[in-house]
Amino acid sequence: MPRLLVTVKISKGFETWTDMAKSLEDEAGAEGAKVIWAGANPDETSVYVMMDVPNPEFMQTFGLREDVKKAREDAGADVIINYNYHSNWRLLVK
Repeated sequence: MPRLLVTVKISKGFETWTDMAKSLEDEAGAEGAKVIWAGANPDETSVYVMMDVPNPEFMQTFGLREDVKKAREDAGADVIINYNYHSNWRLLVK
């Protein structure tokens, strides 16, 4: 299972982002994804997320579903920037 490190720009703080991520936990888990660790920079404008995913394309297939995209946007995630496919995540383990 690939492990990804994802950087997410946020505008509503880490707690709001964390609440959103927890609300999607079961659904993402059903598709084989799991957040291993998440943290924010000191001013809470970026979140760094290490996660196991079923495949690298998961970030596109799950993350850009309309319902997931809306939840992320409502939580202050910059979805447009975050889904520049090659620059926002790094494959750590294959």
